[in-house]
Amino acid sequence: MISSFFIKLLQKQISLIHGISPRYYEINEGEKEPLCPYRKDGDSLFFKHQNYFLKSLGIENKNLFRTQQVHGNNVYVLKNKKISTNEAIQQKADAIVTHLPDCPIMILTADCVPIIIYDPVENVTGLVHAGRMGTQKGILTNAIEALSREYGSNPKNLLVGMGPAIRACCYEVDKYCALPFIKKSLGSSGFVKKTSRENYFLDLPKANRLEGLEAGVLGGNIFTDGPCTSCDTQKWYSYRKEGRTGRLMTVAMLRFRR
Repeated sequence: MISSFFIKLLQKQISLIHGISPRYYEINEGEKEPLCPYRKDGDSLFFKHQNYFLKSLGIENKNLFRTQQVHGNNVYVLKNKKISTNEAIQQKADAIVTHLPDCPIMILTADCVPIIIYDPVENVTGLVHAGRMGTQKGILTNAIEALSREYGSNPKNLLVGMGPAIRACCYEVDKYCALPFIKKSLGSSGFVKKTSRENYFLDLPKANRLEGLEAGVLGGNIFTDGPCTSCDTQKWYSYRKEGRTGRLMTVAMLRFRR
């Protein structure tokens, strides 16, 4: 059994399937195994666990589309369901958007913010991998713009949900890393806080919330209350806390509308 993380804001949308995998899955009562642990990318265990996760979400299509995540701000538009998953993964992009039903898309995280976007009007979706560098470069804004450009999405209609990620309580960075966010947060909701050691605590979910608001998403349509991955490594993977570690899988898939 896999106890996935779901965003209530998105669970109400009957045309969208989504979920974020935990660190462990239960194989017998009280007995757990690591889900998607650290292994070489492309390892057979990864694909086995990927299929476990898809099945737990009720997704039968095993052709799961993901890209090569490089901590940038490029957005990949999945337009053709006949494209091979191998071709998709050659694309260097930290966000993927699509209008195709029955085509699951995925990103991998272990502290970075997994963001799911859904437009219930146009029935299109997207996933964003928003780490410090991607957030600094405006990856969420670029994904929203891609949805508007490709599918005519109005930002006011978008629903945006953020899953488990490292929060300000645990994400301490130096001044050099914090400076771009310090400049942006002046007079705003304060997602950068100075520590006693001349370093700063950075809240990436809050930073992305502000970016979503600036891009036109309504405040009531943004969920940012996901748990901190570093606070609870019994449930989630945390690269900052653990170093080499596994990955959380975030999946979204559109259903056919009747």
